[in-house]
Amino acid sequence: MIASSAVPPAALDLLITQGFDATSVDELAAAAGISRSTFFRRFGSKENMVFADQEMIITHVQTTLAASSVDAITTLIDAAHVVFDQYTVNPEGAALRHKLLSSVPSLRERELVSTHRYERAFYGFLNRRELAKTATEKSLCLGVSAGLVAIHNDHLRSWLKDATSTDRTKLANDVRQFLNRFADLLDPEQKTAAQKPAAPTVVVSVLDAGADEQSILQAVSRALSEHGK
Repeated sequence: MIASSAVPPAALDLLITQGFDATSVDELAAAAGISRSTFFRRFGSKENMVFADQEMIITHVQTTLAASSVDAITTLIDAAHVVFDQYTVNPEGAALRHKLLSSVPSLRERELVSTHRYERAFYGFLNRRELAKTATEKSLCLGVSAGLVAIHNDHLRSWLKDATSTDRTKLANDVRQFLNRFADLLDPEQKTAAQKPAAPTVVVSVLDAGADEQSILQAVSRALSEHGK
């Protein structure tokens, strides 16, 4: 699990109650209990402070994807958990940030950019796994990446409304069900195994010389029956 929120809840609360544009960096630094110079070293700007958690989460997602040695579906579920766990470990911060973004259009626009960065991270992972070699596979991988983010965001919105409405297990189940629809793309080894033709069945029957056709058919039928037991 990722470390707790990097953004001080008191600073987010100040931006909500006083207004994003009306709040100075000095006021935010005081609310966070740090100096002005420390604020700029840590965050750089008010907007960067609001999205400091996002940067940390994206970095962790990229690390999770790059370090994985398991199959693509399991890896993508793990990555979805990285994001979900970070938000849900700090309910107060998540609720304040959601409220702030809902009231400031410019922040909502940057949130959309962050969403695209998650999609690019997932697509980059699939591409490194050589699952997007053809134009069709590329389109499917882009769709998988966008769909994964959409499912996560739906769970997160439900959690923000009611923390008991969803959890990481339900998220994993929904993500796996979605990704299983693309199993041919995400697990090509399994597809190859499924497409491998079965070995032919060979049965041997011993009959007397001059056996008639009916006797031969009966002998083969018995041999097949024995083989299937």
